[in-house]
Formats: sequence, structure tokens, C-alpha cells
Amino acid sequence: MHITYSSDIQREDWRHVLEHADLANIFHTPEYFDMQTTIGHGLAYLCAYIDDEPVSVIAGYRNAFGYHAGLLEIGTKSGGYPLMIAHYDQHPDADEIKNAMIAEFARRELEGQRFVFYPCFHMQTCLFDDPEWECVKQLDATAFLDLTQEERVLWKNLGDKGRNMVRSAEKQGVTARIANELPYFEQMYHFYRELGERQQRGYIGYDELRLKFDAFTQNGLGDLWVAFAGERPAAFAFIWKYKRNINYVYQSSDPELRSYKPNNMLVWKIITFYKQQGYALFNLWGLRNMHLSAHAEPGDREIDGYGKFKLSFGPDVRELARYVRL
Repeated sequence: MHITYSSDIQREDWRHVLEHADLANIFHTPEYFDMQTTIGHGLAYLCAYIDDEPVSVIAGYRNAFGYHAGLLEIGTKSGGYPLMIAHYDQHPDADEIKNAMIAEFARRELEGQRFVFYPCFHMQTCLFDDPEWECVKQLDATAFLDLTQEERVLWKNLGDKGRNMVRSAEKQGVTARIANELPYFEQMYHFYRELGERQQRGYIGYDELRLKFDAFTQNGLGDLWVAFAGERPAAFAFIWKYKRNINYVYQSSDPELRSYKPNNMLVWKIITFYKQQGYALFNLWGLRNMHLSAHAEPGDREIDGYGKFKLSFGPDVRELARYVRL
């Protein structure tokens, strides 16, 4: 097995890996990183070749500004790296091959750098567990809902409380639909920023999120869903799409309209709509707010309302880890 590496970006090779990797999602794509570089962030990229076939990629971006300025981010709660084509991802030596690639990427990109690294879900061991890398391992979990289940099973998974909240919203006249128009994005962002400020946590700047909204909705990679209480927008969810997967990425709601239970209704409509469209997996993302710090946080810490809301839809929970060096 002859392995070589290249930092030269060959989009056809990148797409070859995406096409043949079972774990590929929107956050691994060139389009996602095009948005990051368009607004000024720097791209870090490495492709591995076995016998001249592109088999794996690692991609991240170096934040040029914002609350993570100077930090190199590699991977997300939606999936980590190396992203590898299925044939080698299932190989008995997969961890050895992936760790060798991580070592090569680290040699080229991570020396003296602050970074966050999410390893591939399928990895059992990771190079960054070695103390010489001076990384903190932070544990979390993310939630996935299988949309191939029958609708009656998905409905049952909501439990009595969840189903009653959806029924309550419907009785109060709450409706939900895709609304990929700028005025609705503006309102979504207003409540998103307001919540970030109120909770004193970081949030994405307007220009960056607007760029993602424009690029993804115009290219069929995203939908902005809005729940309406009468004529008033009450809750928002920005859904990203790739292959047969959807991702629950950004969301916000009007606190004055909380009594209408719009969020439960909104997510249920999203579930049923994309199931009917043939999507197979709904990635609800993480269950805890992860704080960027040089200290490990206990993996068994309590899940707050943010995560409990996602769990109310009956997803499967997948444990994950990330490595932080600050």
C-alpha cells in the first residue's frame, strides 16, 4: 500500500472522496469551504492517495476574525476527519492510516497553532491522545434521527409531551413552511444574535451568516424554515442539505410567541417534509454547548434545555470527542 499526500487542491479528487465516503456531509464539501475563504478565512487542506487514488481528505479553516480569531477549526459535531472512502474506512488498518494522515497534516499545518480537531466518528484511537500534542480532550454527544422509519414510528418517538406540543401549536393556528426570502433571514438573525448576547456566548457575524444563507439557498443546499403564529414569524430553522442528509444548523425564535409552541411544530414539519423527499438522516447536532477552553469538561455533565429539546424527538445519540489546543 503506497500512500502519498498533497496539499494542492484538486477539486475532482476532493469530490471523489466525498462521493465514496459514507460519512460525507455538507461540512466536508468544497462549497462549504468556498464560503469560509470568500469572507477571508484561510483554508488548510490535505488529500491522501493510495496507489494514486484519492482516498481521504482533511480540511479546516483558520479564522481571520470573529470570536475564534486565529483558531484553526478542523471538523464539526456533524462529522470529523480524516474523511475516507468506504473501502479504506472499513479496512482493518483504518485507524493506522488515518493517524498517519493526521500526523502529516499536523506537520504541515498545526505546528505552533491553536486548533480544534474533531476526529472521524469511526476512529477508535487518535494521535492527539498522546500528551506530547498538549491537547485537551473534550467529550460531547450529537443526535441523529433516522428518517427511514415509518412516520407513525417517528410520531410515537415524540412521546406524549412532544405530541401534545405539536397538537397545541396546530390548534393555535401555527403553520410552517420554507421561506427562503431575505426578510425572514433578517428576522431569524435578529433573534439569533439577541439570544447570543443574552447568554453571553459567541455568535456568527451577520455578513458571514448572510453569505451562507445566500449561497446555500440559491444552490439547493439549504432551506430556511419559518413557523408562523398567524402572520407573525415565531420560530426559524436554517436546514442544510447534502446527499440524503439534512442538518439542523442555526435556529432562533421570538420569545414573545413561545406560548404557541412553534419550535416543536417546526421541527416536526421538517421531519415529515424531508422524509417524504427521500432524505434518510436528520443530524440534530450537539446536545451541549461546548465552551472553547483549555480545560476538559466532564462528558456526563447535565444536558440543558438546548439538548433536551433535541432529545424529545427520539434520536439516536452518538458519543464524540474533540481535541483542543489553545
